[in-house]
Amino acid sequence: MSFAALLALPAFCPGSGLSGPATSRAARAPSMILRDVPSVRVPSSSSRLCDSLLEHFAGHFDNHAQVAANEAAGLAPRHGGGHEHIHCTLRPVPVHGTRADAHVLASYYFDGQPGSVFRERLYAFDALPADPQFGTCVRMAIYKLRPPVTAQLRAAGGVAGYSADDVAFTAAADLADDLHVPGADVFWRRSGERFEGHMRSDAITIVSERSGRPMVVRDDVTLWSDALWVNDRGHDAATGEYVYGNIRGVPYKLARVADDHWTASGAGPL
Repeated sequence: MSFAALLALPAFCPGSGLSGPATSRAARAPSMILRDVPSVRVPSSSSRLCDSLLEHFAGHFDNHAQVAANEAAGLAPRHGGGHEHIHCTLRPVPVHGTRADAHVLASYYFDGQPGSVFRERLYAFDALPADPQFGTCVRMAIYKLRPPVTAQLRAAGGVAGYSADDVAFTAAADLADDLHVPGADVFWRRSGERFEGHMRSDAITIVSERSGRPMVVRDDVTLWSDALWVNDRGHDAATGEYVYGNIRGVPYKLARVADDHWTASGAGPL
């Protein structure tokens, strides 16, 4: 409501017992009316975007249906052009001492097996109202986990035994610069009914944690309310040799599944 509109309000409120004209001695001054109006914080478009993204960016996802389709087409994983069976869990976690909007612990598993974790990351989300490249968007910074954190998660029983109390994440320890994957931040924007995430550049070069060799990584992700598509792939920086991901560049198409199911077909944990 504008300042002029506030001044135009009657100087009495329904039920107040005041029924005289605005010039009555019982009427309150405009300044008093202004002080009685509560301040309302309107969320920015970037904050609303972040809230909407995080509403979908949680739960269990699995590409069992894609793997079954690959097998029916005679496509084996990796060099055969098919996909490995991947299960992903996304869990909001508290991180003490940080100003980021939210944090999510992401765990990735092979073959739909709760004990076959092959990657875990901590994602930190920030709403950006006017990014110079992406405009209104949400930045997702990616952090590797400290070895003690990984050990605590495994001791807690992985998915089934995990709770926020098992690991006390802190900004000082778990969002340290040496844990941040440089250049790999993903910037999310809405596109119709989905969210699309891209890095600042088409590709980045990192050192492989397994081989120790430089590796060129490309990554783009898409999120719907019922699916998460991940197109993360890497090649040797010196030779161009395929390292991981789908060799044809086809995303891993993970469907949302119930928390107690480990494949899109509805089968429980093995």
